[in-house]
Amino acid sequence: MAGETPSFDSVSVAAILAQRGREDRAALLDDLVAMLSGVVPGARVDRTLLSRRVTAIHLPVGSYVYVLRRSGSASFEASRQQQVRGVVIRTDPIEIEAFLVELGLALEAELQRTERGRDALRAWLTPRNP
Repeated sequence: MAGETPSFDSVSVAAILAQRGREDRAALLDDLVAMLSGVVPGARVDRTLLSRRVTAIHLPVGSYVYVLRRSGSASFEASRQQQVRGVVIRTDPIEIEAFLVELGLALEAELQRTERGRDALRAWLTPRNP
């Protein structure tokens, strides 16, 4: 399987997130922002004031908001916030690996429903040129 490009139909978002999280954790937040900020309705990106470096992404999916916040150069704080009518009523911290799997499954279900979401998944699966 090494060297093969995964097809859109045979791989899950959760698997891709987990793999990218293991491969290059420092770029994980930037990857999520690049793929999802324009695709997930209501996604919010927090950036530093002067350098415009991404510090966090908030992704509303269903009744939850998944938050990934950069806490150091290559470390993250992940959480799932339960929302009711726009108000966060509970925040659960999650280990990064579990967060990526849960977020991936939720996003996969959400993005498969729209053509724009499917196009974003296809673009994300396309191999990058080094």
